[in-house]
This record gives sequence, structure tokens and C-alpha cells, in this order.
Amino acid sequence: MRAPRDPDNRMTTTAQPKHKLPLLLWPPNLLGYVRVLTLIAAMGEADSSSSYAVWMLTISLVLDYFDGPCARHLGMCSQFGDLLDHYTDHVTMMWLVWVTAGTGIGGQTNLAISAIHNGVAFVYMALRGHYFKHSERGNLVTRTIEANNYWNFASMLYCANCILLPLLKLSFASTYSMQPREVSTPLVDLADALGAGVTLSYSLAVWL
Repeated sequence: MRAPRDPDNRMTTTAQPKHKLPLLLWPPNLLGYVRVLTLIAAMGEADSSSSYAVWMLTISLVLDYFDGPCARHLGMCSQFGDLLDHYTDHVTMMWLVWVTAGTGIGGQTNLAISAIHNGVAFVYMALRGHYFKHSERGNLVTRTIEANNYWNFASMLYCANCILLPLLKLSFASTYSMQPREVSTPLVDLADALGAGVTLSYSLAVWL
């Protein structure tokens, strides 16, 4: 069986150098634990749009851009670190959409798609031991979204739907003392709908 496709080397199948520290204490995994703790702190706030919750969530998201490069630089890429990273990502996505989805049909549809997508991600990683993009197979939809390590227009819509727009809504609600579910504009709704379409397509395509 061929090694899984690994475009960013976050999970490697080649031999790793020996380290004095146990796997659970590797620096990139410690960053992952901080991500989990700051996410829990945000989720534990009664007011999801409070300044504290938004800052804790922002710290968790910012650290997501450092754990992978840290792992590669130190030669500490591992399956555990990869799964810790992506499980945290999807819990974040699920919570963000849940606390910001509107009560109308558009918002509730978006919430249902988020539940499907994150449920698919949890099951997929549990069954296969790696994230979507590490699969040795692919198709038009997955290759389009994962192209250039997710730096492309389709992926921008996907990330906007799952993370960026909900975070924007929380920040706006915090600034103007509004309920996150009430924050929206026609342009935001359009971008959210397009992103939800990409999210649903990705959810289904990873099984093909």
C-alpha cells in the first residue's frame, strides 16, 4: 500500500530522528494543547461574543499557523500531532457556526451542513487515522479545494463559511452589543451560502 499523500508534510511516513522528549511533550504538541485550552476557555464563556471569548478563540486560531511549521522544523511530525491539530480545527468550526448561525432557513441550513461536515471529519479521522488531505486518492472536488495546500478560491469560501465569517460575526456582536445570531448582511449571507455549498461538497467528496 502506498504512503498517504502528504502535501505539507504535517504527517510523515519516513523515519523520524530520535528525540529525548516523549511524544506527548514535543513542542508542537504543546502548542496543540494550548489551542485546546484556549478553545475550551472560549466555549466556556456564557457570552460567546464577549471580548474574552473572542480573544481566546483568536489565540487558538493563530496558534494553528505555528504548530505545523514547528513540527516540520524540529523533525517532530507525528500522527498524534496531526490528528490533535485537525480534531481541534473541526471542534472550532462546529462551535463557531453553532453560536453564530441565524434562526432563519439559511442559518439553520448552514448549521446542518456544519454538523454533517464536522461529523464526517470526526468519523473519517477515527477510521483512517489521518486527515482528508493525506489520502492517497482524490477527485475533482477534493483536489480543487486542497490545491496549493488550501490556498485557492474554493478553499477561501470553505474557510469563510467555517471560520472567518463566524469569527467576524462574533467580533461585530461584541463591539456593538448584539447577539451573534442577529449579525449579518446580504453580502455576508451570500458568501456564507457559497461557502456552505463548498463545505457540503467537500464532506461528500472525501468518501469517493
